[in-house]
Amino acid sequence: MALVWLCSVAPLAAILIPLLLPVLEHDLHLGPRTVAMLASADLAGACITTVSAPLWLARTGSRAVAVAGLIVIVLANGAAAFAVAPLPLLLGRLVAGTGTGLVFSSAIPLVSRSARPARLVSALQVVQLLLAAGALAGAGWLLSFLGTGQVLLALVAVTLVSSPMALLLPAELAGSDHRLPTIADIRPGAAALVAILVYFASIAILTSYAGKLGVQHGLSIVFLSSVLAIGNLGSLPGSLIAMMANGRRSRSVLLLAGTLAQCLAVGTMIWVPGGLAFAAAYFMVQLCITLIGPLQVAALVDQDKSGRAIEALAAMQSMGQAIGPLSVAFLITSTGVGGAYLAAMALAAVSAMLIVRPAFALPIHRNMFRS
Repeated sequence: MALVWLCSVAPLAAILIPLLLPVLEHDLHLGPRTVAMLASADLAGACITTVSAPLWLARTGSRAVAVAGLIVIVLANGAAAFAVAPLPLLLGRLVAGTGTGLVFSSAIPLVSRSARPARLVSALQVVQLLLAAGALAGAGWLLSFLGTGQVLLALVAVTLVSSPMALLLPAELAGSDHRLPTIADIRPGAAALVAILVYFASIAILTSYAGKLGVQHGLSIVFLSSVLAIGNLGSLPGSLIAMMANGRRSRSVLLLAGTLAQCLAVGTMIWVPGGLAFAAAYFMVQLCITLIGPLQVAALVDQDKSGRAIEALAAMQSMGQAIGPLSVAFLITSTGVGGAYLAAMALAAVSAMLIVRPAFALPIHRNMFRS
């Protein structure tokens, strides 16, 4: 319970970036490339920490890692709240992201030891969505009346109040052994890991630029905050459906259906005008994200019988999220992000094929050998 709560509190600033981004772009007169870097800063910081986690996680307790991450988040968000220039703001967001990555890294041993990793990931998503929905709903009003600095200071307060829960995490060594995962360890789950990286790049694009796309359609910040909050709540059915999926073939069918629905929803967000259409489409996008994410984790567990490849899960997710917004920077203009959303649709399709193709191809090859 403590782990689920802390992993939900730690990324709140990154979750609010889609809402903060258009306001910061206007207040600080940011160009398209700076906007792309700001969209990716928190995620890049988390990537640095999670990618390096195998170097130190086996010698560090989950409790110590989580406490260190919370301290970094508090200090970085506090500094970013008073930034009045792009460079200090970017540095503050990058450092805050490393703190988020530390908290996520503390979860790696517990996920790897779980008998039901897809269910644990779904539980994390549900609490993250509920907490993010409340934060997004309130942030719109704070932005309208007080500005971005007060929103970040509010996040500092929430993190401080949640910090004592880190003491409930186990203090023993995080790793069951002290050997770093090798290429041979990771190879069985390589296809699923690549799919996870590609998919998280896709969803980072979709979520990071949602506020900018809404402003592009003429929607207000207060309305967008409500849309993003409702979208997060609408993701709950996706997590529940993923929890009930049993069997490799059924998970693959659900993943294909979710990817198709997500692409249709993204197309609606780009081309169908009006706040109602935008809200309904974002609702569907978030539902599909929380359906597909746990299914990908379950596919990784199917492929990785040793349990070692899953140690790269957080690194793949954070790398994808960090790469995503930056990879489409050349498709972003001061007036639109439609090209970036089309690229996100293509990445989602590629990710689905990497997961689904082995699941459907394997029985065919077995039948051929029998005949």
